[in-house]
Order: sequence, then C-alpha cells, then structure tokens
Amino acid sequence: MANDFGEYLDRLGGNETMRSIHMVMNGIAGIAGIFFLITGVTSLFDIYSSFGGTTLPVLSIVVGTLVTGVSLIGIAGSIKRSQYVFSAYSGILTLLVLAQLIGLVVLWLRPFDVEDRFADVWEGLYENDPDSIRYIEHDLKCCGFRSPVDMPVPAHCSIKKKYGYTRGCLKPLTHEWRHSRHMAMWIGVAMVGAQLVALVMGAELARRYKRVREGYQRVPGRAEGSPLLRA
Repeated sequence: MANDFGEYLDRLGGNETMRSIHMVMNGIAGIAGIFFLITGVTSLFDIYSSFGGTTLPVLSIVVGTLVTGVSLIGIAGSIKRSQYVFSAYSGILTLLVLAQLIGLVVLWLRPFDVEDRFADVWEGLYENDPDSIRYIEHDLKCCGFRSPVDMPVPAHCSIKKKYGYTRGCLKPLTHEWRHSRHMAMWIGVAMVGAQLVALVMGAELARRYKRVREGYQRVPGRAEGSPLLRA
C-alpha cells in the first residue's frame, strides 16, 4: 500500500521542490548540531574551560545531540513522505526551536565583564596548577595576568629568552572568550533559521500529504484493496 501511495503522490507532483528544500535545511541544521556536539565535547577537556566554565559546553552537547536527532527524523520523514513522521517532527522541532531561542537570548544577555572571574581562576591555577598557566602564556604569547608582573609563571617570564612576552594574558583571554561566544551565537542563529524554514516546510508537507492521502483513499478500487483504508 505504501508503494502505491508513493506512486500516486509522484503522479500528482508539486511537492518535490519543497521536500528537497526541507531535506537541505535539515541537513544544514544537522551539520550545525554535530558542530555544537563536537565543540562541547572538546571544550570540556580544554584547558580554557576553567575560565569559561562547563555550563556552555554541556549545553552545546545537549543541544547538538537533540538538533542532530530531530534533523535525522525530518530527513527520514522527507524520504518516507510520511504525514505522521512530519507531524511528530513538527511538534518536537517547535519545542526545540523555542528552547534554542531562549538559550540564545540568555547567551546574549550574559555579562561581558569577566575580569573578576578570570582573576579568581588565574589565582587558583597560579597556586595549584602553574603548568597550566605556563601553557596558556606560551599559547597566547603573554606573561602574567593583568601584566607581566601579575602572577607570572615562571617569575619574570617577560625577560626569559624562551618567553619574552611583554603583555598580560587578561586581554587575549577575554578576546578568545568573546570570540567563542560570538561564534556560538551566530552558528546558533543560522541553525535556528534553518530549523524554522524546515519547520514551515514540514508542516506544509504534512498538510499536503494528509490532503493527498484523503484523496487517494477516495480513488475507486483503493479501499477494496486494504482493510485499513476501508476502515
């Protein structure tokens, strides 16, 4: 019966372009979801996670997993041309998009002034994990926190031949944090945009498939061939 319905739907035409766009939008959202998932996992084990915290990486993992899963459901609905899959997909995606919009607003409203928080983290590393500070200084080409004489590792690293950096690490640390935040926001906006297009397309396809299926059931000879359709 499913194959017969697919052939009937193909003969009517008019839905292939919308279905293709729907699959592409879900593909874009799925790729963004995978990006969020990978970024979240790597951020949890990154040395800079001490400064940014674990909240954003964990949220990235959760959102990335959900977005990728829902995108796969949407693609499956496009391939199967199932009204029921599209209906379930639209309901789940609506909730997910709302949650993502709230998350983007919260991320946008987070304060940019992180100096005090970074200072506390740096002081903790200075006392308990100086090797991490040495790595950060070498990676960001800086010395000390606010200046080369503010908790540097090693002491006087600004005049060491191996280092020789004359700026503190606060500014490059803040720059890296803001860059990561802005990148996450813009990718999130693009992902939500693709999902909104896919949501509209999915809802319209579900409506069309329902209408076509009702017409298919009224085609003479179809009902007799299936007890389900006769019911």
